[in-house]
Amino acid sequence: MTEIKSVPLVDILIDVENPRLPQPSVGQREAIRGIAGEQGPKLLAMAEHIVQNGLNPADHLYVMPLKPGEQRFVVLEGNRRLSTLKGLDNPDLLDGAVTASILKEFHRLNKQYQQSPIENVSCIVFNSREEADPWIQLKHDGELEGAGIVRWGSDDKARYRARIGKTKQPALEIQTQVLNFLEHRGDLTTAERRKVPATSYKRLLETPRFREKMGIEFEDGRIKALADEDIVAKALLYVAKALMSRKIRTKDIYDIADRIKYADSLPLDIVVTQTKNSGGGIVLKTEIPGAKAKIKAKVKKAKLRDRLIPGDCVLSIGDARLVDIDRELRSLSLEDTPNAVSVLFRVFIELSCDAYVIRVKLPTAEKDFLGKKLQDVVKDLVNQKKLTEKQAEPVMRAGAKDSFLCPSVTLMNQYIHNINMVPSPTDLRAHWDSLQPFVIAVWAP
Repeated sequence: MTEIKSVPLVDILIDVENPRLPQPSVGQREAIRGIAGEQGPKLLAMAEHIVQNGLNPADHLYVMPLKPGEQRFVVLEGNRRLSTLKGLDNPDLLDGAVTASILKEFHRLNKQYQQSPIENVSCIVFNSREEADPWIQLKHDGELEGAGIVRWGSDDKARYRARIGKTKQPALEIQTQVLNFLEHRGDLTTAERRKVPATSYKRLLETPRFREKMGIEFEDGRIKALADEDIVAKALLYVAKALMSRKIRTKDIYDIADRIKYADSLPLDIVVTQTKNSGGGIVLKTEIPGAKAKIKAKVKKAKLRDRLIPGDCVLSIGDARLVDIDRELRSLSLEDTPNAVSVLFRVFIELSCDAYVIRVKLPTAEKDFLGKKLQDVVKDLVNQKKLTEKQAEPVMRAGAKDSFLCPSVTLMNQYIHNINMVPSPTDLRAHWDSLQPFVIAVWAP
């Protein structure tokens, strides 16, 4: 059974079997780079839209658990969005996968994005690929005779822009103004209007000879009547109905010569005799009723912390060096010094474990790997009832062998030893937040 769930971004993985990837199963980093390389400018356009508007709240990611019971998820639908978010959070990830100009734009957008990064994403969780397949097909296989997404025509788009008051959009297109005019008058119903091939009507209306026969002019982006409004409306309606009934087909008016020929063949009782000179036309009523400029309220987003350890986290540290490290981690900027923070974070966790082992005399050896130290310490804290099973879960997960879960020892070690593993502020914040109850318990009196 599906459910809608808010999932931390660090726990969502690219689908390495994604159809957009020419070579599947290439690993997370290369999968992201593969999508970025394939999408290029489209990924940048999505990044700009996300920075400006956030994620579409009506369009969830489709995910499934990486393994049964796992708290990490694979994206089945939404890999472009996930790749875009990863690129916004860490533009260097895209270096070499996109052009230099696109990479530069991602770095520019990164500065805005980091003011309010997206750390949790709304997802629809499916149990398997098969369960999600019908819905993925519905999104990507076109109209499917009406079952899928039916795209707007040019007239639909123009009316929508006017309805929401997009002041930066150009004036309504000529065919939309004419159809608005006829609908306002009651000459066309909304249902009839939808049957008019807008693109074909536009071709005719953009032809000067045709406008002359209709008794209209197009000046300063507005339709104006050069004769009585009723006579003009009769002519425009005649052509709209001819298009509706397919008496005029696209192939009949595709070329300018064909459109002039059609204009010259119009019945004499339809051709409008102009009573006004060019430039002196009367503006026709073409606005959509109730359409007005829509002012988007500016909502100030809460700025996420730029330090690894939050100010309200109180630690009773009893070691002088670790007190200094704690102070440094509270002062270093995640955005400006993520590499320094990641290395110092790794040191702080291991030395905290060492201090606890010595203090309570655990049999753990100082030379043991950090993963074993973490697991030994967390088991003792649970036994002492200083940590709950739920709080212990991310720590046990972090100490698991070869775990790349966030946080994990493997990932922390990669920050130090892998030149291609670049820590991001979002990941580091998530690492700390997962381990904070453990660190507090380690230093509890």
